[in-house]
Amino acid sequence: TDGKRVWALYGHLTKDSIRGKRPGSLVKKGQVIGRVGDCHENGGWLEPHVHFQLSMNPPETHDMPGASSMEEREKALMDYPDPRYVLGAIH
Repeated sequence: TDGKRVWALYGHLTKDSIRGKRPGSLVKKGQVIGRVGDCHENGGWLEPHVHFQLSMNPPETHDMPGASSMEEREKALMDYPDPRYVLGAIH
């Protein structure tokens, strides 16, 4: 990140598990951030999962864009880096 601040979105977590947490809070290695929500809390997805996304820009809301067109891909990757830089290989 060349010393730049990076923001992370952890989506589809239960409201109870993130109560009291605020945007911009620092996260330490090994810290429990939240618990995965069921279908009614995770946007209707049947399979439980965490949506993890990075941003080079401070988010304006609780959400970030989740997809971009192929024409906007290069710019999108500058603003929203590939999360594998943090997570490693995913399958």
